[in-house]
Amino acid sequence: MNNFIAIVGMCGSGKSVVADELVKRGYHFFRFGQITLDIIKQQNLEPNEENQKKIREAIRQQHGMGGFATLNLPKIEELLQMGNVVGDGLYSWDEYKILKQKFPDMNVIAVYSPPKVRYERLSKRQPDKNDQNLRNHHFSIEEAKSRDLSEIENSDKGGPIAMADYLLNNTSSIEEIKKETNQVIDNIEGTEKEFKRPTWDEYFLNIMKQVAKRGTCDRGRTGCVIVKDKRILATGYVGSPKGLPHCDEVGHQIKKTVHENGEVSQHCVRTAHSEMNAICNAARHGIAVEDATMYTKFEPCSVCAKSIINSGIKRVVCDKMYHAAKDTREMFMQAGVELVVLNKELEKYENQ
Repeated sequence: MNNFIAIVGMCGSGKSVVADELVKRGYHFFRFGQITLDIIKQQNLEPNEENQKKIREAIRQQHGMGGFATLNLPKIEELLQMGNVVGDGLYSWDEYKILKQKFPDMNVIAVYSPPKVRYERLSKRQPDKNDQNLRNHHFSIEEAKSRDLSEIENSDKGGPIAMADYLLNNTSSIEEIKKETNQVIDNIEGTEKEFKRPTWDEYFLNIMKQVAKRGTCDRGRTGCVIVKDKRILATGYVGSPKGLPHCDEVGHQIKKTVHENGEVSQHCVRTAHSEMNAICNAARHGIAVEDATMYTKFEPCSVCAKSIINSGIKRVVCDKMYHAAKDTREMFMQAGVELVVLNKELEKYENQ
């Protein structure tokens, strides 16, 4: 029996990313709301929220609140004859009930992202002439808010989200949501991989990620763990000096740096980095970090690198790369500090 998976989530939550992972796994794709966009193109209308809302309401007035499910039933049945199916953009509670009655074994995946994150994503989308199906079209922040209210108040979209079989929290990186999506697919298909015990580096990096949540500057929000003989000696996270206001409270203190090649980079100087804070915490309590290993979110800056070298730390393990780590890599090489980067992915944040 082939699988039918429906994806639900507010606009900009990351449903398309999840759907694309299912397509990579051989699922046949359809989009619930493509009916709306097809009419938009047929009538040569702008694909803005106002026009889409009018057409959605007209469809529901004619076919009922479960109209998009009813109209897509023939397509779903046809695709299920061919293999596994994923439907992107389940809208309403009525649609959910129609589909669940017709396909009792349907699995629903809900994708969540906070409104602020979603609105920023939607407002930054750029028109793509190759996006014929308008899967990633631009919304202004006001249009996105209007659509949210319409879907919650008029479509009861909260119902399918609340009743979803799986919830994906899309607040981290694209790679992370892809990884979690594949874990859900494995679970649905009964092909979960045998449990893999994390390595010691993975173990301490996961602890570092929890420490990082205490950080008070969202430009990286980094954490750090110093370990020796598999024992944690000290932790640290990015934040202002003791007693001084934090970025999360009063905003960033941005300084610009002009480099030799003319490039300009921006840095928040309100905080002390997580690596420095971890070393200071060890020093305050009289804990020697000689020959220890440091675990951090991404490669240290050159200032922290100097303190790492002088403190006697001999190994630094990072989750990601840092855009300004050239000097750090050179210093570590000269000083004999081993640098390990597990994911060759560049850490990105606004106004680097």
